[in-house]
Amino acid sequence: MESDIESSNGAGRTDGAAARDALSALDADRQALADRIRTPAWYYPLLGLSTALIIGSPGPGAPTQFVLVAFGCLGITFLSLAYQRITGMTISRMAGPKSLVVSIVLGIVIVLLLGVSLTLTAVGHPEWVAASAAVAFAAMWGGGRLYDRVYDRELRDGR
Repeated sequence: MESDIESSNGAGRTDGAAARDALSALDADRQALADRIRTPAWYYPLLGLSTALIIGSPGPGAPTQFVLVAFGCLGITFLSLAYQRITGMTISRMAGPKSLVVSIVLGIVIVLLLGVSLTLTAVGHPEWVAASAAVAFAAMWGGGRLYDRVYDRELRDGR
């Protein structure tokens, strides 16, 4: 029984050239996709800022908290829409196991930083919340760029 990629030359043998051509075409498609979904340079600093607004929201009083969270969420939403408009695509799953690990670690760091901000506010040190927001900004910017490099490599390698 033959696979969809293989073709027979009539004598019951597989045509290796056709298989190589199909694999070459798949590789070219992976490379083109990786080039197309390249994240713009401004994306992660703005994502870091939006994240920092949310992480820093427990510090100030109640009305300001709402404004910071709202602007942070709007920023993330508009960035996602801008990315989709620029690339014509959305990323709904990881390319491979390494990008998944980077994504999970980054998510855990951000959740822990939100916990730190809430704890600092609860124990009466809201002035230190800005430090956790600054760390969140740096983590999202650096971690996002790391995620992009790992995702790109996995996509290009077909893993």
